[in-house]
Formats: sequence, C-alpha cells, structure tokens
Amino acid sequence: MNCLIVDDEPIAIKVIESHLREFKDLKLVAKCRSAMQAFEILEKEQVDIIFLDIEMPKLDGFSFLKSLKNPPMVVVTTAHRDFALEGFELDVVDYLLKPISLERMMQAIMKAKRSLNEKESPSDVSQFVQPEFSSYIFVRSERENVKVELQSILYVESLKNHVKIVTLNDTYITLVSIGKMEDKLPRDIFIRAHRSYLVNLHRIENYSNTYIVIKRKSIPLGNMYKEKVLEFLERKQI
Repeated sequence: MNCLIVDDEPIAIKVIESHLREFKDLKLVAKCRSAMQAFEILEKEQVDIIFLDIEMPKLDGFSFLKSLKNPPMVVVTTAHRDFALEGFELDVVDYLLKPISLERMMQAIMKAKRSLNEKESPSDVSQFVQPEFSSYIFVRSERENVKVELQSILYVESLKNHVKIVTLNDTYITLVSIGKMEDKLPRDIFIRAHRSYLVNLHRIENYSNTYIVIKRKSIPLGNMYKEKVLEFLERKQI
C-alpha cells in the first residue's frame, strides 16, 4: 500500500514514519505539513491510505477529507479524542490517539488491509459484513436486527448474560455480554464506568467523584474505572 502522512507536527511525522518502516509491504509516498501540500501529492501519486492529523493550520483534516471526491482510506492520528464520532461518520478506517504505539499502528494497518481486500474482492450481499468502524451497529432484539446509531446510545447496562442498550428514543435488550459489547463499540466514545455500565462520554450531563448522570439516570463509578472517566471529564472543565 502507498501511504501518505499529513501532519503539521515534525515529531508526530517521525513517529508514524518509524512505525511504517516496520511493514515491508508499505511504501511512504510523501510527508506533508499541510492539507494543501497533500492535495498536490494526491494529484500526482496513487495513494492507498492517508495518516491524517485533524488540527492543522488553514485547513483542518476533516475539511480536507470532505473535499476529496474519491478519498483513499484514512487513519486519523490526533491528540484529541473529541473528534472520534465525526471520524466514524466519515468512515475512517481507524482513529489513533497520540502518542501512537507500534501495536496500535499495526492494528490500524491490518484493518486497512482487510478493507482494501474487500474492495478488490467484493462479496455478494448475503455475505456482507459490516465494517468495524461505522456510525451504527445492528442489535438483535425481539427476533429482529435493529439498526442503532452510535451517537444515539446513552449507556449500556449489564443484565447477566444480556445487556440493555438505552438510546435517546428506545431501549433494546440483546443476548450479549457487556465485555463483548465493549469490544464492538469505539473506545474513544464509549467507556466502562462500572463493571455493569458502558457509557457514552458525550452524553454525560453532570458528575461527582462517585457517579455520573445521563438523562436523569445516576450511574455509579466503579473503583476500577473512575480514574479514566474523571480524567476525560476534568479536561472539559473551565
């Protein structure tokens, strides 16, 4: 795969470039410090995957991506988890938080390879598999598979070997463990607040050191999970 790095931070470029050297079947076409430079490269070179920063001068990463008619696969590389939902809605392959480890980079590249293989060898509709990174999931509830938009999910509650998925307008109960549910949801948006609860970080309305509140539902913070939840919320304080 031909790769393009678009990032205005020299250190970030060096880290990504170093990781890419570990993969013999990847070729780094160019390194760009701005979206405008990336435009020029894309006009001249065949690029399969872009490692794209979000916050850049003049034109941010998402605006750049939206401007492309037939964009290559994109892996977002950013220091901010706040843009994750928009990234999934733009159908990015993966969303990597800086500093990026080699292990996490490897996972993103494997997803990109699977996506490329699916495009080159499309299966028929009956064999269709939903992409790992999407703005929705399908939930088996009352003998039907129901489409649920990720942004509408408020929280997920464990009910032994089932979970209750509470959204803005509906509630679904499905036969799956909360651990498997956690694996299916993007971890930049959903976080374990308690052994029995997964919550949408962007739906939290108020909180203390022992609980959070989402749509009048008080959810306890478990000792094993509260540090990460509070760390995210405290970054939003003014």
